Formats: sequence, C-alpha cells, structure tokens
Amino acid sequence: MPGSAVARLARLADGYLVTQLLHVAIALDVPEALVAGPRSAAELATQVGARPEPLHRVLRGLASEEVLDELPDGRFALTPVGQLLRAGVPGSLRGAVTARARLYHAAAAGLVDAVRHGGTPFEIVHGQPFFDHLGADPERLAAFQASMADRSALEAGAVVDAYDVSGLRSVVDVGGGTGTLLRAVLARAPAADVVLVDRPEVAARSDLPAVAGDFFVAVPGGADAYLLSRVLHDWDDEDARRVLRTCREAMRPDSVLLVVEAVLPERAVDDPAAVRMDLHVFLLLHGRERTAAEYAALFASTGLQLTADVPTDAGVHVLVARQEGPSAHLDDEGAVPLVDGVHPDAGHAAG
Repeated sequence: MPGSAVARLARLADGYLVTQLLHVAIALDVPEALVAGPRSAAELATQVGARPEPLHRVLRGLASEEVLDELPDGRFALTPVGQLLRAGVPGSLRGAVTARARLYHAAAAGLVDAVRHGGTPFEIVHGQPFFDHLGADPERLAAFQASMADRSALEAGAVVDAYDVSGLRSVVDVGGGTGTLLRAVLARAPAADVVLVDRPEVAARSDLPAVAGDFFVAVPGGADAYLLSRVLHDWDDEDARRVLRTCREAMRPDSVLLVVEAVLPERAVDDPAAVRMDLHVFLLLHGRERTAAEYAALFASTGLQLTADVPTDAGVHVLVARQEGPSAHLDDEGAVPLVDGVHPDAGHAAG
C-alpha cells in the first residue's frame, strides 16, 4: 500500500537499482539527449545507441523516481532532478553518481563482513586499498576525480560565503587536489599569495602555484591560513593527528587553520547527509566523520584549539583552529559562538 511502512522499506531495499538506473542514464548520455526536448524511447535509442525496449524500461524506472517525466504521449522529458545528471550545470551530481555506481556499489557487499569481523568493506571485496585500486585503472581514477570535482564545486562557494577570507594575505591549501576551494578563496582575496600542496602527480597538473609534498611530513610555513578541506575524514585519529601536527608546526602563532568537513549530528535524523558521508568513508577508507566535540579533542591533542564552528549552506562546516593560547579563546567574526570551545548545537562523542 503506498505510504505504508512496507512500501517505504521496499523502496529503500531497491536503492541499489536506482543507483544503476542513474548510471545507465549517464553512460548513455540520456540527459544530454533530452536537452533539446522530449523524446520517445525509440527516438532516444537511435540517438544514444541503445535497444528501444530495454531502454524504455529503464526510462520508466527513472520516471518512477521523478528523474524523468513520462508525458501522456509516452515521450520522456528531463525534470529538475534529471538536469543534475548533466555535466557542467550548477549543482551537477554527474560525477558523484558515476563514482557511486562504478566504485562504491560493489564495495557495499563487504559491509556485513566488516561489521562482524572488522576491516574496510572495499578492501574485503577488492583485496586492495581504495587508492591503489584507483591508481591501477585510469578510468576508475577519472570517475573518482569527477565525483570529487562535483562535491568541491558545490562546497567551495558556500565555504567562502560563510567564512570571510577577504583579509587573508597568504594561504596554503593542504591536500588541495584540483584547487577548487583555493580558487574560491582567490576570488575573495585576489592579492593573496597562495600555494597548493599535494602529491607530485597532482601538483604537476595544477594551474595554481603548487608544490609537491607529503602532509604527513611538512608543508610550507608562515602563512596566514592553512586549509584542510575534506582531508581529515580520510584518516583514523592517529594519522589525522599527524596531519594536524604538520600544519601546526608550519603555522605562525597568529595563523589560522580552516578545516572543512561534515560534522556528525547528535541524532542521525538531524543531518542524514553527514551520516551517509560517514558511511561512504567507512565503506572505502580507514577514516571517519566526527562530531564537533571529537574534532575539538583531536585539535587539543595536537596543541590546537577549536575556536569556531561555522556552518555553511552546503552541509559542511568550517572548523576554525588556532594554536593554544590567550588569542585562541576569541570567536572568529561571523562564526557561531562556542560554549567551552564547541558549537552549542554540535553533536557529542558517543560512549
């Protein structure tokens, strides 16, 4: 019965199918084919190089999820949701969907063993660490990088809208990848000296000032601000502390460390997206998402203090950390006030 608990659970159980339906739409470039207007399954099949009957069934599946609109005459059109499967549109999730279908989907089969016996689901299924698996296949690596680009594009503008970077004179983006966030910073602080630090193969391709480096060893010193965007959640607490210590050693006494991460809520229903991100990290890597209190404790263990927790419209937070000392107790302008160093609405460490 529609709307019943049974119907709800059945739809949840079919999530695996929806992931792959979205992937088929992207792989065949169905969204791009529909930009010019509605098409029948037969017309689309000719255009994208598919068989009409199975394509029709896939299109109806996507229509049932409101990704496409099935018109009275039997043709299919893009909905606002479907538009986000296109490349280059604001808010596009094309890369994220592809990564989930091609990389994450199979790894989920390892969840039961990981929960029962420990380990990382991806490694249980594939027999090798996630990044080793990516490095062995350029297409897999490209799928993952496209997903990260989608996410960075969504988050970068929200970060600089929420936290004022206009007064920064020098910025080091640690593990900055393609530099999406650093470009957003430069747009607000065009006179700032910036440098991106990442693996040699990443730094070599950057069109921003970049240096090859290992954030477990050293990063350039003396900058006004250090960015760590979506880095710490890849690592367990021991390795996360190593990254933080490297940054702290590079910081001046008045430097600021800006950590951009999802922050786990006290109750899962308060921020389901953050909880899902935590599960993605569990599925693929050895890291985890954390509560604000857990971040505060992590910072404190490396001689840093959480001075502000700044929420953004993109679901991530800017966690502002400074070296311990009298100045570290001051809230940053525009930030949510802290209670004993922690956002009053932040979740607390479990157990």
